[in-house]
Amino acid sequence: MTIFEYLHSPNAQSIFEYLKNPDPWFNTKEYTVLQIVLFTTGALLWVAAYINTIYWIRKKQTLDIPAIAITLNFGCEVVTGIFFVPNMGIALVIAYWAWMVLDAYIIFSLYRYGYKQMRVDFFKQNFHKFLIVGLVTSFLVQCTFIVKYDLPMAPLDSYVINLVMSICFIYMFFIPGYEGNRKLTGWTKFLGTGIISVMFQSKYPDNYFLTSLYIFCALFDVYYLYLLYKVNPPQA
Repeated sequence: MTIFEYLHSPNAQSIFEYLKNPDPWFNTKEYTVLQIVLFTTGALLWVAAYINTIYWIRKKQTLDIPAIAITLNFGCEVVTGIFFVPNMGIALVIAYWAWMVLDAYIIFSLYRYGYKQMRVDFFKQNFHKFLIVGLVTSFLVQCTFIVKYDLPMAPLDSYVINLVMSICFIYMFFIPGYEGNRKLTGWTKFLGTGIISVMFQSKYPDNYFLTSLYIFCALFDVYYLYLLYKVNPPQA
């Protein structure tokens, strides 16, 4: 099987195929109105989170999302924007592309400022090399997983990334003097993910792996918010 045959497996629909026969703006055949409303609301909160991140980058030259999560996110967004298009309707395809476009700027900023999150000199000095390797690895591994094994809308891959992000926020909080720990980011991440979790739980109630991911994402997100409100971050 060639890579092109692989990417055209039954689970996958590329953006080029999708444009030939697109869904309506909202696909009410596969999803209920409530599910669409929940996912759209969560998606808009994540768009707001990205815009907020870009604002902070321009203001402080600092990223308020963990470096590894940004790297993984971008790989997922490229795959779901091009090779594994969401099936909830045109509006959500636009939302996925909005994530990808906004994240392209965040990746560029990560290349410039991501070293600030590194605590070990070797990784700080070689951050650009690790980032390039990470982006290539992220795309290839996620592409081969998502198009073959994931569910529509790629929740399995996305929630694994989300859990990694939630845990790494806590690491980021304890970087002495780091200016990337923000309550607005914590809330938009927690609420955006939480609302989408409710939607996927209603869609796949028997997928206990996904359910466990929702729960632990929420627990770590709540703990990060607790730290932001109750614990003084370490000083540089």
